[in-house]
Amino acid sequence: MPSALKERSQISMDDKWVKNPELEALLEKRQELKEGVSAYRKADKEAKEKLKTEQTPVPYRIGRFIINKTEHQFKEVSFSVDASESISIKLSNE
Repeated sequence: MPSALKERSQISMDDKWVKNPELEALLEKRQELKEGVSAYRKADKEAKEKLKTEQTPVPYRIGRFIINKTEHQFKEVSFSVDASESISIKLSNE
């Protein structure tokens, strides 16, 4: 673990530890996929920012990619949200 990341040694005075290898494996898999999604989102944002500077009329091709743009008009929306609960999952060093 890098020195900049310090694991939290304690959540509260009565920390509860759960031993569940199956659940822990699922959480580890989730963390690996989360890091991949983060890298994808960063690359997606960079690519779209660069595409905004391209002056070629859409649609056009870049290699195997077809670039197009859709404009969305302003609209108001109204909706209800049902009551729910959330589960927070963080690494102990976050």
